[in-house]
Order: sequence, then C-alpha cells, then structure tokens
Amino acid sequence: MELRQIALGMVQQIQRKCTPCRGTGYDCEMKKERKVLEVNIEKGMRHNQRVTFRGLADERPGVETGDIVFVVQEKEHATFKRKGADLLLTKTVSLNEALTGFRWIVKHLDGRQLLITSRPGEVIKPEGPNGVPYVKVVDNEGMPSHGNPFVKGKLYVLFRVEFPDDGDLDEGAVSKLRAILPNPGMDVEYDEEEVEEVHLEAADVKAFGKGGAAGGGGGAYDDSDDEGGQQQGVQCQQS
Repeated sequence: MELRQIALGMVQQIQRKCTPCRGTGYDCEMKKERKVLEVNIEKGMRHNQRVTFRGLADERPGVETGDIVFVVQEKEHATFKRKGADLLLTKTVSLNEALTGFRWIVKHLDGRQLLITSRPGEVIKPEGPNGVPYVKVVDNEGMPSHGNPFVKGKLYVLFRVEFPDDGDLDEGAVSKLRAILPNPGMDVEYDEEEVEEVHLEAADVKAFGKGGAAGGGGGAYDDSDDEGGQQQGVQCQQS
C-alpha cells in the first residue's frame, strides 16, 4: 500500500504490486540446481511400470513439492515376445526335423546359450487340437517375477512345420516314405466309366463363397431374400 500526497491536506492511497516479491507476498531467491538421479530397473519390471522419486520435482514457496516419475518402456525384441513373466518364441522346423528330431541353440536375454533338443520319438505337429498353434514349453526359462526374481516364468516355443514344395520328392523318395510312415494311402478300386477323377489346385480360403457367375440368374429366378426378404406368391389367372 502506498500513500501519495496530491495536494495540501490531500493524500491518495494506491495499491500496487510489491516490486521485490512481484505481488506474491514473499521474497525468495530462485536458482537452478542440477541433480543426477540413478534409476534402478529391477528384475521382472513390466511395460509402463513406474519408478517414482518423491519430493524431487520443482519447488515453489507455499506449494507442495511434486514427484519425478520415470515410466518403463519395453522395447520389442527380435526373438522373444513377453506376456507377464512368460516368454514366447517362434521356431520353424523342416518336415524332416519335425519327424526325426532337432537341436538348435538360442541366445537368451541374459546372454546364456540354451540348447533346445527334442526327445527321442517326439513328433512336432503342424497344429494342435482344434486348429490351435502347436506349442511346447521349457520350464523356468521365462522372465523373473518382479519382487521375487528366483521364481521365473516359462519359455513357450510356437512351432511352424515347413513342408516340401511340389516336385521336391521324386518317385523313389515317395515310395520310401510310403513304406516307412504309418497309415499310407490305400489303393481305391473304381470303375473309370462311372467315376470321374479330379485334381486339387492351390486356393485361398478368403475366396470361399465367391464362386459361380457374378450377378446371379435374374428375372423369375431371383432370390427370395430380395425386396426385403418377402416371398412373392404365384397368382393364377382366373377367367
């Protein structure tokens, strides 16, 4: 508050902001301070998990000091996919490996080398029951659990079986496979004059339902679903 004399016996009272405190009601010296924070990423931490440093944000008089929050962002990996504490990798094997066995080395996230080997007589199938992907698992080779790193998840292996292309097997190889593998194709007896033999061609399942001529028949043979799905009755002309 400032008093200013404007005439003899007349004083004007003026309210203005204090220059030193800029109207805040307090006077303080602001300074910048550099501080190095060490963020410890613990074993098993997950995507978007937060690390909070309480009371280390900017300070202002009369205001509670805020926090500094670091958010963990998980990078994509070329080999592994993560869900919770479990890991998943996809492995493509040849039909030969799927039937006779395989061995391959995978480099784990911690740098260890794992030799994954099939058991004698184990067969890798193209897909599991009901068409689901065919998956095997290695226990205790997933991610460590956050807060209890000695308990680890599982390493899931999703298999894809690569079959030979048309023409890769000659007649000799086909004959040997037919003799070795179980359930060979049986000879079918039929009358060539009564039975028509056809062959399979490559196809796309997305085209299912799009066969036949485009546009349909038309005229009196239109589908009954047209015109709102109401069926049109046939009326007889009466004389």
